[in-house]
Amino acid sequence: MTISKLLFSCFLICSIHTGIFAQPNGRGAGDHHVKIVLKDLDFKTFIRTFYPKQLQTIKIDQLDQQNIPYIGIKHAEYTNALNSDDAVLVFSPAHTYRNAQNELRYLFTTTEVSVDKNNHMLNFCGACATFTRIYIFKKNASAQFELLSQSEDENSWMNADFNYLPYPTLEIIKNIRKVGPQIKAFVEEQVLSRQGYSSTTLYIVPFDEKPHIKKLVVAEIGNDNEVSGSEQVFNRQGNYHFLTSIHDGLYDIEITYTGTQRIYVGDRAKIIPVNETHVYHYNEQQQKYIRVK
Repeated sequence: MTISKLLFSCFLICSIHTGIFAQPNGRGAGDHHVKIVLKDLDFKTFIRTFYPKQLQTIKIDQLDQQNIPYIGIKHAEYTNALNSDDAVLVFSPAHTYRNAQNELRYLFTTTEVSVDKNNHMLNFCGACATFTRIYIFKKNASAQFELLSQSEDENSWMNADFNYLPYPTLEIIKNIRKVGPQIKAFVEEQVLSRQGYSSTTLYIVPFDEKPHIKKLVVAEIGNDNEVSGSEQVFNRQGNYHFLTSIHDGLYDIEITYTGTQRIYVGDRAKIIPVNETHVYHYNEQQQKYIRVK
């Protein structure tokens, strides 16, 4: 561990001045039954608020070599790869965006990464090894930062690829767009590739400033086997856009599919052309997008 990293870890663990005006009961914001207000949105303040009893010194060579800020945590709940409950927390600093009402908001992400602390290595095994959270704050009348929303633990924020930085803050900020008359959202196209097969899924993550941020699946918008080595190659791609029609506060989504797809006739595979248009409406009661066409 470098001297600067060691000092940084010690500073986080030993610091007395945390800048916390109210502290949650346990990890995370829970149901916001206790208001969380911070003096700053730096890594130290966040760690002392959300992980006050879990800090430990861990050296990870891959992160040190790239000068990525992290801190060791123990008893990690979600990154339990290889039956290990040790992890590091990687911090992606806060950046700002404006909500649909043009109010300034502050967003940052943290990613738990499972580690083998004895060998100073990350546990790379895909989704089992990483878990990301999103946090959104506003600045209150006293110029302090008040927590508005954070992503739910049940949502699929686990990265399904071999990457310990699946949701850098700036990647989210640049993909925020208006998805309804009164709401903006993070619009994500998540690509998964395995053994020559690739698929892309469209997700909508409304930033409605409710306590819990929900990640909504819309539909698969692409799949292919172009690098699988198969003699029967297919590539189906969907081009989506938001309509002006609205259901439960969110714009309807239209997806036009072109290309080719593989179907089976009996036990024989066949490649056929694709030319389809699907339409999806949001249903608030079911909290999901439903295909209506």
